[in-house]
Amino acid sequence: MNKKESVSLVTLLALGGLYLSWGSTFLSVRILLDYLPPLVISFSRNLVAGGLFLAWSVLGGHWKKLSFEHWKVHLLAGVLLITLGNGCMALAGLTIPSGLSSVFMAFGPLLLVVFFWVAGRKPSNRKLIGTLVGFVGIVLLASQKNLAIPGREIDFYQGMGFLLVAVVAWNLGVFYIQFMKANTYHFTQVCGIQMTTGGLILLVIALFRGDTQSVDLAELPLKAIYVFAYLALIGSMVGFGFFAYLSKVLDATLVSTYTYVNPIIALFLGNIILGESLSSILLFASSLILFAVLLITTEKSSTS
Repeated sequence: MNKKESVSLVTLLALGGLYLSWGSTFLSVRILLDYLPPLVISFSRNLVAGGLFLAWSVLGGHWKKLSFEHWKVHLLAGVLLITLGNGCMALAGLTIPSGLSSVFMAFGPLLLVVFFWVAGRKPSNRKLIGTLVGFVGIVLLASQKNLAIPGREIDFYQGMGFLLVAVVAWNLGVFYIQFMKANTYHFTQVCGIQMTTGGLILLVIALFRGDTQSVDLAELPLKAIYVFAYLALIGSMVGFGFFAYLSKVLDATLVSTYTYVNPIIALFLGNIILGESLSSILLFASSLILFAVLLITTEKSSTS
């Protein structure tokens, strides 16, 4: 089904909002890591946003009965997207600057090409070239130990390992939902299920690790509270709201531009606000990855 070709001002504003909300989440997590353990950030933001989504779904009349198969899909998606995706990305933030994390996560569309190829959907030559170029960029980034947060160089490869798990798990979740054709429900319902499922598992893990014992909410500065509220409400809820709206009114290739715009925003926000370095090797590797994503996401579909 073709989307409308004319783009309204409201749609353009929503697209810009998606860029800013999701592009700034990496910076928000990095700031909060100065005050809270990574898994505490992950489970709390997802339980807050997920609970609000569930309330919105039920009270707004959007909740529909799920089949047993679709329950399994969205519960597993919660593990992949939230527990492993969000959780490992937050753990990586202890070592990896926010800008570098965002660029690494942009590797996602290239992984989707591989996942669908394994499932029997052979990619075009353009997509294969894009995947190869992006892989070169990722290898280049992963080889640069000096890109770690100053003083954390010794843990750089551990951080990159967490990022690898995060990006693979997130996009495996996206692929699984599409492959199982389980994306027919209102976004408030599926986001609520996935976020609360993944958040609850992260809570259990954080409790076993003893992460919650070091948290004193009374000692949190207002800055940390404001950033957390932004992360949960804007980064999670509003961002998904923009994404759901845009997916209905725009062509998917235009919506997917957030994949290569967000890293640019995250790189410069990290540099301006946190003073993260924009080294030449980081910018070169980033340009390779973003060019690869551009090749893949702007390819014309063979079907109308």
